[in-house]
Amino acid sequence: MGQEPYASDRQLFFPGSGLSAAERARIDALDIAIDEVTIDHLIYSMSKQIENNFQTFFSVAQDVVGEEKAREIAYEIGRRYGGQGYAKLLQAEGKESGEPRDMAIYQDLVHSIRGPKHASALFAEHNDSRCVVKRQQCIYYSEEHPENGKYTGAFESGCFEGYKQADPNLLRVEVHRCRWKGDSACEQHWVYQEDGMQPPETVI
Repeated sequence: MGQEPYASDRQLFFPGSGLSAAERARIDALDIAIDEVTIDHLIYSMSKQIENNFQTFFSVAQDVVGEEKAREIAYEIGRRYGGQGYAKLLQAEGKESGEPRDMAIYQDLVHSIRGPKHASALFAEHNDSRCVVKRQQCIYYSEEHPENGKYTGAFESGCFEGYKQADPNLLRVEVHRCRWKGDSACEQHWVYQEDGMQPPETVI
């Protein structure tokens, strides 16, 4: 497995990722004056808002339409969300289908622009048959609301289906580990060619 050349650029960083726990707590509680807000506070807070929006949606959807329908909605949002993003990258490259390197570049790009928690997924690895993403954290899963993990799973399943619809070369997505299932980290494989590697229990 290899990574793109930019993965070895030690000058790359993500604003907000170095913010201390105390400073994160201050901005979360709005216990901070406007003239104290830095770029790190701002980007961390915007990323946290993405996470909070998902959790609020999951909770409200369950209250309004029930768990089964809420899962269906989460899946459909994921299907449109994942497929549209990857399709845009392929279109920008002038391609109708992709390969593991395209998926790795897409994963790195979107993980680098959605906040410090998502940036924990940097950097994807790839070879001729698959793209592998490993991460310690996920903006779609909240440690503060583990009861919503089932909706994170439905959303991500929808994303994976969206990827397959956007790229006819993508055979399947394998979930080897995932935070919402109780694992300590996430590991997902986008498989483009059979390579003899034993798939895990979850295959999409």
